[in-house]
Amino acid sequence: MAACATDNATSPVASSRAAAALVSAPLSFGATNSSFVGNSAPTNAFVPTGIAAGESPDAHGGPGWGEFMGGGIGEAFIGGLGFGPGIGKGPFENFGRREAGDSDSEESDAFDHSDNCAFSSTTNRVECATITHDGLTINRSFSFVDASGTAQPAFDTAKTNTVNIKKSVSGTITHHETVTSTVNGSSDLTVSGLASGSTQRTVNGTSAGTDATTGTQNGVAFTGSRLAGDTTTGLVIPIQSNHPTYPTAGTIIRSMTATVTVSGQTPSTSSRREVITFDGSATATVVITHDGVTKNCTKPLPHGRLTCA
Repeated sequence: MAACATDNATSPVASSRAAAALVSAPLSFGATNSSFVGNSAPTNAFVPTGIAAGESPDAHGGPGWGEFMGGGIGEAFIGGLGFGPGIGKGPFENFGRREAGDSDSEESDAFDHSDNCAFSSTTNRVECATITHDGLTINRSFSFVDASGTAQPAFDTAKTNTVNIKKSVSGTITHHETVTSTVNGSSDLTVSGLASGSTQRTVNGTSAGTDATTGTQNGVAFTGSRLAGDTTTGLVIPIQSNHPTYPTAGTIIRSMTATVTVSGQTPSTSSRREVITFDGSATATVVITHDGVTKNCTKPLPHGRLTCA
């Protein structure tokens, strides 16, 4: 999923090192399913920049009022079409398809492959063996259900109507030579309306993730922690053949908190909450609260610029 377009608005409050940590998502979000645009590669791990003795932390920016935190918002969650086999068939078209052996599915990530997965008649889920990737341990399970509510042992491109994917991730990543991040996260996402002939998708899910980081930059020790999560409730996205669409109902609530402590300096903490509401119009309302300051914003759908009053 790609991040939506944003403007270059300035940071909403006096910026701090912790506010800068809200720009990207915790590392776990690259291995789970959520509205955040995450990346678990070590090169994408957060470290405070410009550390120097006596430097003020207020010189570092965070996400502006005109952009979403945590790497942006996933393209499918605002109705945008992806690339690959599912293009023209609506958002989340490829959700779960990799378990059916569709290795070209663009909406599935590197952790959704079908190796070492088997259907359990006890749980009615496809249970997958634990895998490791870049120091992370990932567990996954899937459920496939047809329109009548009957569990299926695998994704059926014509009959599967509802897919649920549960993931968890943990581990420690070493990055920037002297820095380590301990990562934990999980997600539980369900998409229905995938069967042939469906006129809309419905999305519900939750995710949560943390990373705790310690290390040195320019010879100065620091620690950092980030906590993020989202809840998607009743997100309804009509399908329009060969055209981008947008949600007509539902909410996405996203929150994130970061704390950064640089040796010899006062700890910096920042938090942000974004509530995105879809009401059937071509404009979503977005209420952003950043460090106690709240602004009411709007976002034309699916790809208009986020603006705040």
